Amino acid sequence: MGIYLLFVTTPTYTWIADLPKALYTPPIISFVNLLADDFPGRAFLVTVDFLMVASIVGIVLGIYSRFATLAFVVLKICVLSFQYSFGKIDHDIMLPATLACMAFSGWGQTLALVPDKKTKWDSPSKSLSVIAVLIGFGYFSAGIEKAIHWLNFDLNSNGTARWFYLGLYNLQRQPILAPALKNAPFWFFKIMDVVGVIFELTPIIAVLISRKAWRIWLFFAAAFHLVNYLLFNINFIGNGLVYIAFINYKPVYSYIVNITKSFLAKALILAAVGYAAVVRGISILTSKNVGIIFIPDNGNANLYCMLVIWALICAALFVTIIKSKEQTVYEDADELSPQLT
Repeated sequence: MGIYLLFVTTPTYTWIADLPKALYTPPIISFVNLLADDFPGRAFLVTVDFLMVASIVGIVLGIYSRFATLAFVVLKICVLSFQYSFGKIDHDIMLPATLACMAFSGWGQTLALVPDKKTKWDSPSKSLSVIAVLIGFGYFSAGIEKAIHWLNFDLNSNGTARWFYLGLYNLQRQPILAPALKNAPFWFFKIMDVVGVIFELTPIIAVLISRKAWRIWLFFAAAFHLVNYLLFNINFIGNGLVYIAFINYKPVYSYIVNITKSFLAKALILAAVGYAAVVRGISILTSKNVGIIFIPDNGNANLYCMLVIWALICAALFVTIIKSKEQTVYEDADELSPQLT
C-alpha cells in the first residue's frame, strides 16, 4: 500500500487554498464545521502534504510504522474533509480505514528499519476481520440504494446506461471498450444493473461463510472493478489496495527477506524511495500532481498502468484462492497478514 501511495498516486491538496469562501459548505457531520469557517491557507495545506509524504516514507521503509500509518490516516481524513466541503463526497474512506486497522496488525514488526514493538493491541486476525466487515458494510450500503432504484422491469430507465453515457459524452471519459458498449442493446445494460446490485449485496454473506468464500468474493470484486475500468473508465484502485490486505504473502516473504539483506538492494530501495519523496515534494511546491513518477504523465500511460495493476491484483487473489485452506474464521492470521508494507 505504501509503495503504491508513494510511487503511483499521492495527490497534492494545495489547490483547496485557491477556492473562494462562497464554496465552503462542509457537511453537517464534519469536524471542519467546528474548526474553520473557510478553506485553510496554502501554508497549512503544504505542511499537511509534506507530512503525508513523510508518513508514507515511514510506512514503506518501516520507520515506526504504526505511528506513520496513523499519522497518514489523520492527515488524509483532514484534507479530505476540506475537499468534501465544496459539495461532492467521493469514495475515499476505505483506504484510510484499512490503514487504521493495519496499524494494529503488527505489519511494522518485520522488514522494517525501525521496527515497532509488539503490543497487546496487535492482532492480524482482528484487523483483517474489521476490514472485511467494513468492506461488506460499504458495499451493502451502496447496493441497497441501487436495489431500490435499479431493480425493476422498466427498460426506459437504467442506472448502468446512465453512468456510461453520462461519462462518455458529458465527462469525456473514453473507456477502452466504449466503441463496443455504446452500441449494446438496452436490455444488456439492464442485466448489468441486476448483476451489479447482487454483487454489492453479497460480500457480508461471503464473510460469514468462510475465509475461502471471502477470498473468492474479493477475486470477483477485483475482476468487477477491472471490467468497470474497461467499460466505464471508472477506477476504484483504492478498493484494490484494500483487497490485497487479504492476499497470502507467506510464499514470497522469505524470498523478499533474502533479497533485502544485500547492501545493493538496500541502497536501491533507499535511492528509489528518496527519489520518489523528492518528486512528491516538488509536486507539492508547484501544486502539480505528477501521477506515476517513473512514467511520463499522460492519459494512456496512466490508463495502461492501472490496467496492469488491476490484472496483478486479480492474479494474486486467484493464486491465493487456489492455495488457501477452507476455514470458517480467520485462523492462522499470520498467513493472511501482509508482511510487506
